[in-house]
Amino acid sequence: MLKFTGSSEFRQVLLLSLLSGKPVTIDDVRSLEDDPGLLDHEVTLLKLLDELTNGGKMRVNETGTRVNFHPGVIIGGEVDFDCGTSVSLSYFLEPLICLAPFAKKKFSITLHGVTHGFDYISVDTVKHVTISYCKRLGLHSAELTISKRGYPPLGGGSVTFTCNTLKTIKPIQWIDPGKVWRIRGVASCSRMSPATNPRVIDRSHGILNAFLPDVYIYNEHLKGFNSGKSSGHSLCLYTESTTEVMVSVDCTAQPQTLPEDLATETTQLLLDTIHTGGCVDSRHQYLPLLFMALSQSNVSTLCTGPLTPFSISFLRNLKLFLGVVFKIKVKTLDSKEVGNRKGLNSFLLLSCLGAGFENINRAMI
Repeated sequence: MLKFTGSSEFRQVLLLSLLSGKPVTIDDVRSLEDDPGLLDHEVTLLKLLDELTNGGKMRVNETGTRVNFHPGVIIGGEVDFDCGTSVSLSYFLEPLICLAPFAKKKFSITLHGVTHGFDYISVDTVKHVTISYCKRLGLHSAELTISKRGYPPLGGGSVTFTCNTLKTIKPIQWIDPGKVWRIRGVASCSRMSPATNPRVIDRSHGILNAFLPDVYIYNEHLKGFNSGKSSGHSLCLYTESTTEVMVSVDCTAQPQTLPEDLATETTQLLLDTIHTGGCVDSRHQYLPLLFMALSQSNVSTLCTGPLTPFSISFLRNLKLFLGVVFKIKVKTLDSKEVGNRKGLNSFLLLSCLGAGFENINRAMI
């Protein structure tokens, strides 16, 4: 049994435990804080994984500071689940997307709660960017449908994620970021003035059109049944390159935030993300890294910008659970060479030999 301390890698540990079949123990979960133990959304995640698996065992002590997790078989199927309002639905969608290809049955999961939070990516980013990465990785049937939007604090949103299973994962070669040729986005608001989104879109266009003419941001104003239980507005921006690389950012407005301030903040974050370069943005680094580690026994390569602390801990856990070691090489660009964009003068090239993972849970047809 593998042992971990603290809650910073909670989702990583549960995800890799289910994929590798290795039981884990997590100790000292916020044991020194005034309110020790698991938070509401972490308990909800355990309940959701229990719904999607069979034969697993999980035990939490009385104070919630110790978790014993024995993984079961990933079943999948149709599930309708209420995730509460403490965090965004993407907190639950990210591990589900990683588990879906290795389930026994097709995933068809409807989640209810907050669609646009402050700490995790919005469902717009999941729909337009994360799902796009999944399709490039071989999950061509992956889809996310946003039925209702729900802003904090009351939520009221609803999304449905569907994905078929796979037998094996093919190696990937993502080494050419290409050049950005268009920018798309979604400006959404619920239970607010219809003039909110146009103000966000106009400010974003004013900044982005100085760099690129092909910019289009969708206006999605919701009211009534589909608008959730709370008012709010958000902006999601993503780029598309000549090599199908997508980079994304999103922001949800805090109370009393002006639409122009939201647009300026999100647009500047997008430009900073483009500046770092790579074939994947910092919030999606974990996805190709996982599929590279699970791919067939061949070399996969990924070009990316600076690794986030989440990605660094994920690489360590991949070695611990799957025995996969990544080789990291710094690729330096010649800034004088014609065609090289201005930005960071180096990328990271991560390569590994896949573990040859096969989906033994998959139902035989």
